[in-house]
Amino acid sequence: MIREFRSVGFFGAASVFWSWKLRQTLSSDQKRVVSFEELQTHNKPDDCWIAINQKVYDVTEFIKTHPGGVARILRYAGNDATKGFHSMHHPQYLETFLDGSLVGEINDLPTKKKKTSTRKKQKLIEIEEQEEQVVKLIPPTLSQIFSLSDFEVVAKNVLSPATLVYVSSGADDEFTLRENRYALGRIFFRPRCLTDISNFSIETDILGVRTAAPFFISSFTGSNLIQPEGEKILARAAAEEKIAYMAPKRGSVSLEQLHAETAHGQVLFYQHEFESAEELREAPKLFKHIEATMPQVKAIFVNVDTAARGHREKEYKVREMEAGKTNANLAGLLGSEPEYVATWQDFETIRKSTNLPIILKGLQRKEDILKAAELGFRGALISNSGGRQLDFSKPAIETLAEVHEALKEKKIERNQFQLFVEGGFSRGSDVIKALCLGAIPAIGRPMLYSEVYGQKGVEKASQLLKEEITRDMKLLGAGNVSCLDDSYLDLSSLTVKLWVPDFQYERNYTPMVNVI
Repeated sequence: MIREFRSVGFFGAASVFWSWKLRQTLSSDQKRVVSFEELQTHNKPDDCWIAINQKVYDVTEFIKTHPGGVARILRYAGNDATKGFHSMHHPQYLETFLDGSLVGEINDLPTKKKKTSTRKKQKLIEIEEQEEQVVKLIPPTLSQIFSLSDFEVVAKNVLSPATLVYVSSGADDEFTLRENRYALGRIFFRPRCLTDISNFSIETDILGVRTAAPFFISSFTGSNLIQPEGEKILARAAAEEKIAYMAPKRGSVSLEQLHAETAHGQVLFYQHEFESAEELREAPKLFKHIEATMPQVKAIFVNVDTAARGHREKEYKVREMEAGKTNANLAGLLGSEPEYVATWQDFETIRKSTNLPIILKGLQRKEDILKAAELGFRGALISNSGGRQLDFSKPAIETLAEVHEALKEKKIERNQFQLFVEGGFSRGSDVIKALCLGAIPAIGRPMLYSEVYGQKGVEKASQLLKEEITRDMKLLGAGNVSCLDDSYLDLSSLTVKLWVPDFQYERNYTPMVNVI
């Protein structure tokens, strides 16, 4: 399914998705009795049936987007998956996601008392042994979640290895991934006391649009690996919490479909990138189409750090191991290397093609950000892609501190050029630090981890951030977001990087395949 989306391009993705759903729905009317012998013949990645609760489902297409990964379903291919299913899923999952894949009913599944062939018996024994090895983790309720880090702990216990490593990994040795977080810990507060905060508010203007909190949910391709509805869940949660959501170019749901299902007052951003000269030529047409037909889309963020794909070594190792277990093609969501790398001149043409604000996403150097401001771009999102592109890129917050000083020197105001930042943000205090340096933070991975709980989980993550921001701003003596400036921060330790043994390397290292 994912490959189909890529092959038809951005605007054709929705039609592919709904034609697939229609095929699945039509097939549900063709119910029949399936024998166990017939079920066993459908045991391959490109022809996969399973039985759950005495019913047979064709999951050939579904496994490609299964949040738990391909391997977890393929081990039951052509067999009874009832026990394994109920150990991981709520019964309603069947009606929600597999109803259209129903083939028929089965009434001759082998039991322990029923004689079966030696081969069948051995297969069933192997499945039962695998089931016994599954950790029966019962995730805590949302009332037991007290921080965004709690969501990460739960996600690491319930997501498949392939999904988890895709979401969590960084490039090469992951120094930048870790430094994004460490750098935020080197900034300290300088609170004011006895200030008037009687008219307190954390509402803020982002690109001229009022939102309920000074952060937004960042784009991340692959949220459908966590929940089948993917971006829809993130968008709904953002609407409920009255914050902005940035939809990714390679989402499992097209921007048109996502826009059609959003509330009138919702704020959407769209993340795009150019992977070929043809895409660059078509960009003005695409952006004009978005501007004319999708009023909820308030800005377009265009990736500029895509001259090559980052080498996420840990992810490749795990995916190779998963592929070895299932003999399946578990290609990631990376896409091919870009055929064309855009230049400043290209982006000047793009900027003039639409009235929507164009934000350059992925700038990591003070000189480039100042140039973007001078050329009339509406803003820049300082980002090293969460440490997923070039390892040893500077921490995002450190780059922000440099750029903040440079913009002050040149007297470039926020209403002229808006800064955004992402990378390592997981606390309300992190958000406040960015706000004091003149940038609106984007929250990525933590929101994906919270999506393990569905829409309510993402809403809870947003609420936790709002509560932390509110509490910490009051303790700082700041009555609203516009009050925040660098006078609230002690930045003297930000650039002090003392060498310490990198214990995180050993902790994060993934062994080579087939090596003891």
